[in-house]
Amino acid sequence: MAFGPRLQARILSFVASLRARGADVDRPVLYAVYGNDIMARLARIHAHPERDGPHGMLVVALRGRTPAYVRCAFADNGETLLCDACAGAYPQEPNVPRRPVSAAMEEALKNAGYWLDQASGRFIFNYEIGPNPDSDVWGGVSVAVLKPLIDVFGAHARSRIDITAPLVPG
Repeated sequence: MAFGPRLQARILSFVASLRARGADVDRPVLYAVYGNDIMARLARIHAHPERDGPHGMLVVALRGRTPAYVRCAFADNGETLLCDACAGAYPQEPNVPRRPVSAAMEEALKNAGYWLDQASGRFIFNYEIGPNPDSDVWGGVSVAVLKPLIDVFGAHARSRIDITAPLVPG
């Protein structure tokens, strides 16, 4: 019987909470449930000939009262991965300006490895990919994608998180 990611996260969270007795169980649960999917999809997107095109992106969106998302896209013929972390729902509503970012949130995003790109006003994480990427490369990226959702935007094991990748659906 196959379980969806949200049910997997709830089961793992419950089991971990029984063993941890108050320890932070959300981070390892989220990495276990969503990290592998992010790694696999990024590797498949990178191998796709249209990876640098408009559909070669991966979006990990946190749903709920405080929505946020991290969007990643390849550039430079797959040698660079640019990710941006955004507060607000994905996809962004047309004609709705982005939510302003507080100083505390900006500092938290910097601590998560994202910096403010002055030209675009977006918080960017730049990941350089070598000529022969292996699975370790994608594991590091999956952590960089989930870190702001957990540390800055408050994702936890029971959060609703959707992963979208037009070139490599589900």
